[in-house]
Parts: sequence; structure tokens; C-alpha cells
Amino acid sequence: MLDMIAKTLYSNKESLYFALVEIKEKLDELLPNFDFLIFSFHPKYDYHDINYFVNKVFSTDKWVGFHAVDSFVNDEIIEGVSVLALKYEKDASINVFFVEDISDKDSLEKTANYLNSNQDKLHIGIAGICEEQVDFFIENLSDLLTYSPVRNIVGGLSSGYRKNGEVLTFQFLDKKVIKNGFVILTFDKVDFEIGISLGFKPYGITYEIKKAEGYKLFLVDEEKNFSYIVQNILKGIDNPVVEYLWYIPINILDDEDGYVATLRTIKDIHKDYVEFFGPVKVGQKFKFSFGEKNDILNEDLETALKVKESIRYPDFILNFSCIARQYVLEDKQREENKIYINTLNAPLFGFFTFGEIGPDKFFKKLKFYNETSLIVGIKEK
Repeated sequence: MLDMIAKTLYSNKESLYFALVEIKEKLDELLPNFDFLIFSFHPKYDYHDINYFVNKVFSTDKWVGFHAVDSFVNDEIIEGVSVLALKYEKDASINVFFVEDISDKDSLEKTANYLNSNQDKLHIGIAGICEEQVDFFIENLSDLLTYSPVRNIVGGLSSGYRKNGEVLTFQFLDKKVIKNGFVILTFDKVDFEIGISLGFKPYGITYEIKKAEGYKLFLVDEEKNFSYIVQNILKGIDNPVVEYLWYIPINILDDEDGYVATLRTIKDIHKDYVEFFGPVKVGQKFKFSFGEKNDILNEDLETALKVKESIRYPDFILNFSCIARQYVLEDKQREENKIYINTLNAPLFGFFTFGEIGPDKFFKKLKFYNETSLIVGIKEK
């Protein structure tokens, strides 16, 4: 029986137009009659031009794109334009659902109704930072899902940087640029399996959060300023940068919650608080954790083997991997994807995220993760 055909291509050309032309020329040789395209665009390209040039070069509305500082094309890490091209061989299809602004009052109910109406399908979600409201949206959305287990939703936050006052973590589809929302790619008539890899181990004393607000942690234990604790960790290090703390994200302890532990990565240190890449809440208990390269890669292998038990020969793999996780992997950044490719024997596409979306341990709800790698193996039925 024929399987879905998946081709991954990229270009590092500085001109968006010529990058797309180069990809199109390669695609014409490999898969001229594609059914759907998923693009990753480095934020260096002017986002105003993306829709125009994609339509000009590819002459199709069957595509979706997103920002990523780096994307994955098999085991290559790309700072340019990359694409996953798909050709269905049987009855598979992809539907695109999107919300332009998650602050709209009906966006939550609209999304929940869509997911509840398509609970037998795979949903790949890609969102922007959305003024740091995505995690709360996910939490509220999870409460509105009427089916169980919830094991068919996975994705990540687009990655980018600030330019002219805007954080470039946008999504793109035909005639649309989404700045404060998300897109969902819904795969029908496919088999799939989600895997979540961590590799960080908790250590040391346990802290309890006494004062927190959103992504900011102020006080722990007996009103101790958490910022002082973090600054003491960096004491004695010449020219310390916040990225050094990505090796020791906090591990929120909750035996009843989480597919893996919920990690929170430090984003910035202020005088009176520490800011994370995800929310923290009063009453949560946590330890610092440590990620060593080989421990992370060993868990990647375990995760890939678990996926292989369900999807022995996927047509392709998607990987949503935290940008801080990749920083910790240092010179072994490419090894994560090599492990997935070699274990599952399939092409891989994905990107460095600003946060990951996936199920909890018991598949009862969705969670917002930091410093994880979420993979999904997909195969046409």
C-alpha cells in the first residue's frame, strides 16, 4: 500500500524571493504535484512580503507558515526558509483552522467547539506569544474539551525576536498574517503517536512559591526574594548571562500532574522578581533541575522508541523543541533529530520553539511546557 509522501527542503538565501524560487525548483524535481506545504520563515525576512511571494512562486493556497529563528530539515538546523511538502496517496487530508486574536471573546469557545467536533483527528497547533496569554488560553481551552483521552493535540510557539516594537512570532496562511493568534493543522485519516522528552533531573531543596503573578516569581518560602537566590547562583561567574540559567530550569513538583515534569525556564532577572517563559502560581512547589547533554539525548531515544511501538514506520516526524533546550545541548544540537530520524526511519521537520503544547500524563488535559521536545510520528491510514 502506498504511504503519504513527505519531502523536506530549505534555502538559506538572504532574499526571500530567491529562497522560495530555489525551494520551488527542488520541489519540481522531487514532488511537483504536492497537496500541502508547511513553511518555516526566519524572522529576518520582511513578513509583509511572505504571502505575496509564496503565492507568486508556488501558485497555491494550500499552505501555512510560521516564524522560527531556526527550523529542522532532517538533522540540519536552518536559518532561512524551510518547507515540509506533503502528497497524499490515499484518503488523508489537512484542514486549517485559525484564530486571528485570542483576546476576542468568542475565540475560546470557537476553538473548543472545533476540537470537540474533530476529536478523532490529529491537531498540530502553532501559536504566537500573544502578549503572554497563550498558556492561559490553553488552560481554559483544556477545561472546555468534552472528550477523553486528550492525546491528539500537540504543537509549539513560534520563535522570533523584537523588531520595531513587535515580537516576530507570527503565523501565515493565504491572504492572512496572524500576529496575536494561532493556526491549527488538522490531519484526517492518519495514524499518529505523540512523545514528550525531558531529560532534566530535579535536585537540592524544595521551594514553595509565596508570591507570583503571571510569568513573574517574587517570593518563596518565608518571604525570601527569589531574585536574590538566582543572583547568588551566578555570583563569581565572569560576565554572566541569563542563558547560563537555562541549564537549571525550575522543576514544578506535582505527582498528580504532568506527562513529564513541568519545567519553567528563566527569561530575565530583575531586582524584585525573576521572569520565566511560562506561568508560575502561588502554592506550587519546585526544585531546580539540571540538564546534561547525554541525559537529554538518552531520554530522546526512549521517547522515540515509545513512539515506534505505536507507529513503526511513520511517513514523517514533527519535532517541537524548546530553544533553551537546544542551548543546553550545545555541540550536540543536531543529535536530537538524528536520534529521532534513525529510530523512526522517517524524514523530520520542526523548529525551535518559545514553548511547547501537549497532553498531561493521564491525557486528561493540555499543558504548556518549557524546555521539552515534543515529537509526533504521522502515517497515512
